[in-house]
Amino acid sequence: MDYHGWRRYLVAVWAFVETFLFAGLLYGWASVNWVLKQENVYADLCPQTPFKTNVTINGSDDVVFYDLDGDNTTTYNGTDVGQRPTVGYRPQCKPQDEKFALCFTIGSALFCASSALFGHINYKFGTRITRICSMIIFMAGTVMFAFVDTDRPWLIYPGLSFIGMGGLPLLVTNAQIGNLFPKGSSTWIGLLCGGFDCSSAIQLLVKVAYEAGIRIQYSYGLLTGLHLMVGVSTFFFLPKTFIPRPSETATTEVAQDEKVVDLLENEKMEQSITNENGQVYEKTTFEVSDEKASDIPSLKACLTSATFLLHVLWLCLLQLRFYFFLASVNTYLHRITNNDTYKVSYFTNVMMYTMLGGLFSSMFSGVVYDWQRRMFQDSRIALKRKLMPAILPLMITCGLGILLSVLVLIPHEAVLYFVFIVMTLYRSFIYSVGAAYLSAMFPNEYFGLLYGIWIIVAGLVGFLQIGFFTWAQSYLEGPFHANLFCLCFVTLSLIHPIYQWWSCRREAYKLS
Repeated sequence: MDYHGWRRYLVAVWAFVETFLFAGLLYGWASVNWVLKQENVYADLCPQTPFKTNVTINGSDDVVFYDLDGDNTTTYNGTDVGQRPTVGYRPQCKPQDEKFALCFTIGSALFCASSALFGHINYKFGTRITRICSMIIFMAGTVMFAFVDTDRPWLIYPGLSFIGMGGLPLLVTNAQIGNLFPKGSSTWIGLLCGGFDCSSAIQLLVKVAYEAGIRIQYSYGLLTGLHLMVGVSTFFFLPKTFIPRPSETATTEVAQDEKVVDLLENEKMEQSITNENGQVYEKTTFEVSDEKASDIPSLKACLTSATFLLHVLWLCLLQLRFYFFLASVNTYLHRITNNDTYKVSYFTNVMMYTMLGGLFSSMFSGVVYDWQRRMFQDSRIALKRKLMPAILPLMITCGLGILLSVLVLIPHEAVLYFVFIVMTLYRSFIYSVGAAYLSAMFPNEYFGLLYGIWIIVAGLVGFLQIGFFTWAQSYLEGPFHANLFCLCFVTLSLIHPIYQWWSCRREAYKLS
């Protein structure tokens, strides 16, 4: 396809719409969780007898009795103060919540692991095959979700996993469209990542439609049919293999126009430049220098370096904090609002609307990184030019994780607005800063493999979130203790930027 003129803008807009509609639906789990509870999925695991729990009201622990058949009587310090309407006021059900938490744990872990799988498929077979596989997996996931009910609740496990796994390749394959905009490729990548962040709002639309009387089966059936638009770009807009980088395209054009023939054999290159008549007027043979190749560290050296290992630890800690928050946000909202389902629904919507800000926060993280690059681009120390621009973005990400962990310890509804804003910024910084750091610190030849290992290890560590969730559900003070522990281990992520700063100082001291 000819990508000149208005056509490249058409391809870019289409790709952004694809990414927004389908790529990051996994992160809209809070909305789906709420809908599934209203549909009584796994409700058969809940106790069928009057249920009693402790709640904290005005700083004191009181006992609330729930009658699942009708009214509930609230007793404060042993004194009956009357009846409270049961509409919008439901008790939490630990077995049901644990099932949903396990579902998100499996889905998020497979989402991370699939990045390496699809990266290999994309490298081996090209864009078209990758996107066809993505379409099949995504549509299988939405169809499974369309058939979820009280008789088939287990379908949420493969359904959520397939929706996450099928959406990720859209981000990967659409990123190459940045090659059509040589001067704005970074802006395009930031915009695309923002669309990926905002796509969680599609699950909010499913929730809003459900509240308006549209069944969840119809919503996911519509998503299944709408996903066919991905086939249009797959077969008509995007190439079968890849969109070449501008440098590659320029090289090809020069070779055709000037008839330059490059031959590389046995580490020797012969370059022949001809005139219009085809007559050779200059021929040069030279050895390819091994100096550049010797400067590139081996893959093993990169994998075992403190720089990479600390970066893996950094992502493991911060992503575990983020995933635990997403997995437990429904129970967190129930706890803060004293099981008021109306308020839980309202704050779930607020959270999803706030996550739309990811379109801007993803680009903001890139702006911070580029600003730091400009600050240190004239440094006489090479290591400082590479490392120092990353230190501030890495520390901001750690700070956002610490701030989120502190805010969730405050049991007030007003704090929830700040929690959602910090969470949105936090998510954007984790992945954009993390990927930019890998790109800057390691050779381009290894980026795909290092990024895959980086994500997979963090995904495996993400399984620990189910342990934190079980801990939080085990006893009354469990949520506070689990979140306090999260605050402690997120603080450990500061080791990474501090070590990089210390490395720069040490290098500067040697050269002084």
